[in-house]
Amino acid sequence: MPEVIETDRLSLRPYVAGDAEAICKQIGNYRVSQWLTRVPHPYSTSDAHAFFDRNAGDPCVKAVIYRGHLIGCVSILRNDLGYWFGIAHWGHGFATEAARAMLAAYFAAGQSGVGSGYLEGNTGSRNVLEKLGFAPTEIVSIYAASRKCKVPNHRMTLTRETWNAAA
Repeated sequence: MPEVIETDRLSLRPYVAGDAEAICKQIGNYRVSQWLTRVPHPYSTSDAHAFFDRNAGDPCVKAVIYRGHLIGCVSILRNDLGYWFGIAHWGHGFATEAARAMLAAYFAAGQSGVGSGYLEGNTGSRNVLEKLGFAPTEIVSIYAASRKCKVPNHRMTLTRETWNAAA
């Protein structure tokens, strides 16, 4: 996986300590964190630094940069695609663009498939995954830290064959 991945509009790069404030400002908004499973609410700079420490050196965890500003995150951890974007960046195709670039690098590295999912009610995320070629597999109950309860998580998968056929 390349250290930095460039798209037409975005740069996907490793996190740096200076990203913590921008992350807290965006992911700290409950309208963002409510759709994520592992993110607590409220979200502090110590939470951001703990995330950096847990994922330091992982080439599949990227900050998404647009016009010099951090606008979100995309990652593939344990063969599972995840992403989030600040509210001001919803509806502009950034999630699809960033995830597509990450998946291209992931499959180019020889991986055979990847999973993902979206919490019930998150139609934006469902649409992103469908555009990328993910297919539904099951619905599971998962704990969402920001909501402090279990919620339905619609699981999906993308195979190398499906990815290659769409390319």
